[in-house]
Parts: sequence; structure tokens; C-alpha cells
Amino acid sequence: MVSRIPARLAGALLLGAVPVTGALAQQPAAVGITRQDVERGVTVDSRQRRDYDPLGVRLGGFVLNGAVDIGPGFDSNLQGTKNNRKSDGFVDEAVTLKLDSDWTTHALGAFANMDARQYFSNSGFDWTDWELGGYGRYDFNAFSSLEGRYRHIRDHLDVFSPDVQTAGVTRPVPYSSDEFQLNGNTRFNRVGLFGNGYYRTFRYDDFTVNGIRNTVSQNDFDTVAGVIGTNYAFDEGRFATLQFRVQDVSYTQTISHPRDSFTWAVLTGFRYDFDGVWQANVNIGYQERTFKGPGIKPLSGPAVDAQVTWAPTLLTTVRFNVARTIEESIRQNAVSYTRTYGGISVDHEFRRNLIFGGQFRIDYREYPSPNETALDGVFIASARYLLNRSMSLLGTYSYIQRFQATGGFEEFDRNLIQLRLRIAL
Repeated sequence: MVSRIPARLAGALLLGAVPVTGALAQQPAAVGITRQDVERGVTVDSRQRRDYDPLGVRLGGFVLNGAVDIGPGFDSNLQGTKNNRKSDGFVDEAVTLKLDSDWTTHALGAFANMDARQYFSNSGFDWTDWELGGYGRYDFNAFSSLEGRYRHIRDHLDVFSPDVQTAGVTRPVPYSSDEFQLNGNTRFNRVGLFGNGYYRTFRYDDFTVNGIRNTVSQNDFDTVAGVIGTNYAFDEGRFATLQFRVQDVSYTQTISHPRDSFTWAVLTGFRYDFDGVWQANVNIGYQERTFKGPGIKPLSGPAVDAQVTWAPTLLTTVRFNVARTIEESIRQNAVSYTRTYGGISVDHEFRRNLIFGGQFRIDYREYPSPNETALDGVFIASARYLLNRSMSLLGTYSYIQRFQATGGFEEFDRNLIQLRLRIAL
């Protein structure tokens, strides 16, 4: 699911930026550092906190984990508009359940998630998202496995999305989706092979606002995608990669068949652990999308998918990411658009049970016909306080601003404040 750092915090982050060896020498006993905490690839977010992590419930060879979140919030701009703004308070609720096998080989599991929001005075902007699914993995040996996954999704497109706004829709756009995945990988000495098959449906809900019927369902489509690739291991944690991706998009209604498309992409790169402090997964290549309709101009250009992780200390993790993709649009006068997005995020373990987070990202969308663009920026500051194994508090402040827009896009800013109490198994 679409599933967010004040001066004092920035000062704390800078004070924490000391060499890893120094952090270890200063306070191993105070923070309870173990060998698992300093293994390569362990981040602030993924680190186990044995005094605060929920234990879950053991059911034979399975472990059940779950949590309930609830709390209030405030939204300063419900519609993402520059003028005639609507603001309102709301209540969020979330439920997560996950059942995973605890076997030494193979795996089996199921999951269910729900996330909902109800506004106090503007119920037309309420939404309820949920998903339900399961997975199974068969391990042939230590280097080869085959995994299948399925999930049914109920989600929505946010009203402040450029794609939704220029489609003339003034409410969140709900949709349902079924997703099937098949993943496989194997290795022959230093050479690895991997593949992924993917099928997903998108079914949008029609709705009426102020007497006007929004027939969003004419954008219903099915998509089939696949990835095959190989990698070469220079050393442990250091790989060169090459992959080929394809995607077919087929619309369900006859009126939208000219929007059917086929996309291919070739990317090469590396997945590299430089020294335990810097790690990177970088793929760069070329992509092209052609359409069934003869009057629709193809989209092509660079394809990028890159993530870099920096751990300046044991208590701080910094991530950089950037991606460039071609995505579907629900606008009537635009079929697809090129999206370039990326940013930086920081997680800092101020105390063993107090984690601060900060994030800044940009989202740039280019529509070829008509020629329009939109540039959004998002800043998020968060604090997570772990009370005990079962309870935690999460406070989040988000600021969204459209820095630049052309055509029918509207510039705006938005403040979002949230506070949640989590109770976990």
C-alpha cells in the first residue's frame, strides 16, 4: 500500500556522526550492542531491540505477529488546492497481522493489513485500505528457491496526486487489485540467475460528486510484467548485475484499447558492500513504451533504480535513492507519464527505545501530450518511542509542496500531523 528534522534533531544527528569504531569503544554496555547489531547490512530500522521487540505468538511451527494502531491527526489542505482550502482533523486506525513459518528450510505464510482514516467534518475524503494474501517458498538447496505470492488489495489514489487533480476528480479514487507473483533464483559458482513473473489487475470505482458522475472505471487495466537477470559475484556482498524487463498493459474497456502498451527495459549495474559503512544497489539502463493507438507518441529514455546506504555510526543510518519509471495515468488526455523521484532519509537511534527519523524527497512527473510537468517536494519528521514490548508511540509531521507546475496542475502546500499509539502482540 500508497502504504513521512527540526534544528534540535539535526544537532543530535551531527553529534552522533563519529566513527563506528569510536561508538563501539565508548558505550557497548550502555546500549547493549551485540555481534548481531554490528553485522554488515544492519540498519537502525532493521536492528533487533531484544528488550522492546514484540515476541509474537508461537503456534506450532509458525509465529503470529500483529499490531493495532490508532490516533488523531490534522490535515491543513484536504484537496491539495491553492485557494479555497479545506482543513480538518481526523482519526487513523491500522491493523496488521502476519503468520510466518519458523522452519529451517522452505517457508509458508499469510498476512492481512488494514489502514483507514475518517475526517471529522468531511466524510467524502474518508478512505479504507486493506490487503489480504499469502506466500509459499520451496528451497531446492542453499542457493536455489522458488516462491509464489498472492494478495488482494483495496487501495486509493490520493486527491493531491497530480494525476488525480488534472483528471478532474476531487475525491480520493478507490480501486481494487489482485496480484500474483512468481520469483525464482539459483546460483552456479559465481554466476547467479534470477527471474520474476508478475500479473496484476486494477479496477477503479465510479462515484458521484456534486451530481457529476466520475467514470474512472474506464481506466481499468490488467498488466503482466517479467524480469530475468544474472549477476556475477566478485566477492561476498559484491555483485555485477544485468537484467531485462518487459511489461504489457491491456485495458478492459473497448474505448480505452488505444491506450494498451508494451514496455521493455535493459539495466546493468552492481550491488556492492564497499566496507560495511557504504552499501549500494545501482541499476542504470534504457526503457521504451509503445502504444496500440497510432496517434499516441512512444515514451523512451533512461531507466534508473538506485539505492545507497551510509552508516556513519552504529546509531545513524542515511539512505539515498533515485528511480525513473514510466507509469499509467487516469487522465483522459494523457495515457502514461515519466516519473523521476528520489530523496534522502535519516534514522537515528537517540536512545535504545527512542528513534528519530527525517526524510526529504522529490517527485517529478512529465506528461508528453499535452506537454505538462509537476514537481512535488515532501519533508517528513518522525519520532518513535518504544514504551515496552507491546506498546509504542509514533508522532509524524509531513509537509508537502508543489514547487513547480504547468498546464492544469495547481501549486499548493499541505501540512499533515499524526500521532499514533501502537499495541502489538
